[in-house]
Amino acid sequence: MTDFGTILDCLEKASHRTERESGPLRPPPVGTILRGAPPPAPPSDEDRAARVCRAYGVDLPKPPEPPPPAPQPKAAQLPEREEALAELMRAEGSLAKLGALRRRLAWACHPDRQEKSRARQAERLLAEFNAQIDQAVARANPRLPRR
Repeated sequence: MTDFGTILDCLEKASHRTERESGPLRPPPVGTILRGAPPPAPPSDEDRAARVCRAYGVDLPKPPEPPPPAPQPKAAQLPEREEALAELMRAEGSLAKLGALRRRLAWACHPDRQEKSRARQAERLLAEFNAQIDQAVARANPRLPRR
């Protein structure tokens, strides 16, 4: 399999003048060699592709459009206190449900996930929810040692 540069090299070396309108590549004028001017930089692949496309009368392929910018993540909304306590009442008695509720509330109320203005409020809510869940866990499993 050949790469893009190899294909361009082959197209630039086409021998028939009818294939390429630009004609053969010419060496630099003798005066530039004698003056010691640095040789011109080799053309980039984009320049070479544009020259070949012009020679064959083909439009340059348009570069792909950049993807739209990713939406900015929004700060997590704090759960409503009443809704969280209602969920706690529904999860009462099941250690698995209480553990899942604790994880979900910790994720939603974590101060690092909130804007700075709501971080303090989130911290207080999280402490309150954790205390409520600890009490519910203690009631659900009386064999656990109490603090």
